[in-house]
Amino acid sequence: MGILDSVKQTFNIAGSEISVLIDDDVYSQGGVVTGKFLIKGGQYEQDVRSIRLELKEFWTETRSSGKNTTTVTVYETHQTVDLAGATAIERHSEQEYRFEVRLPTNARVSTTHTGWLLKVHLDVPKAIDPSGELKLTVQPAAELLAIVEACETSMRFEESLRHRRWDAKTTATRFRLLPPEVLKSELDYLRLELKMGEDGSVSGTLVFDLQEKSIGDYFKALVNKDQVKRPLNLSREQVLADDGGPNTLAISKVIGDAVQEVVEQRQ
Repeated sequence: MGILDSVKQTFNIAGSEISVLIDDDVYSQGGVVTGKFLIKGGQYEQDVRSIRLELKEFWTETRSSGKNTTTVTVYETHQTVDLAGATAIERHSEQEYRFEVRLPTNARVSTTHTGWLLKVHLDVPKAIDPSGELKLTVQPAAELLAIVEACETSMRFEESLRHRRWDAKTTATRFRLLPPEVLKSELDYLRLELKMGEDGSVSGTLVFDLQEKSIGDYFKALVNKDQVKRPLNLSREQVLADDGGPNTLAISKVIGDAVQEVVEQRQ
């Protein structure tokens, strides 16, 4: 996607207009975020000590104090880029700064109230430092989505998108797959808990939520004892084909064998 089609947000800061442009609308976990800042001078000249870019993660937390409960947004800086040192922003001038920052390999996936943002600071002498923010949209890595796609196209599972989650403790991304008709009597759902490796491999856990077939199964379900777990380890070659698409045959073979094993053990 070209820069003319990119996301853009503009701030009017201390008389200067700052436009933040990114080269794509959506980025993947571990992806490189690229773009530029455009600064247009205002009605008078400004001296700036420095211009700094920060890549920040944000999420919400519920905190209690006595009888009061509040929800707060927490920010954590992951990367800082110095775009410029001492700079004079002259009247009606235009300055452009390119930037590049990389998201963590298993970065938080964006939701309505959590995700990632870019923040730009201008250090202005004897003044409140102005800043502006632009939220990013971050989706699961292509390798993780390839596994989900292979399960859907080859084994006829269907992802329940509303159950897609990112786990803050493990940094794994969770996908809930609803079973095809032939497996509905055995499975409520299959959950994939997946993490990317630095070499492009994928590891994680297959969690089978079994259908209740007896009173004993029913009581197991009440305490989540009706779940069977199997480890999952796939090399990059098993996940992605040479053309970059899902290696459907390899993925469905590994996961299909696990499904068959779990189902047969119940019979």
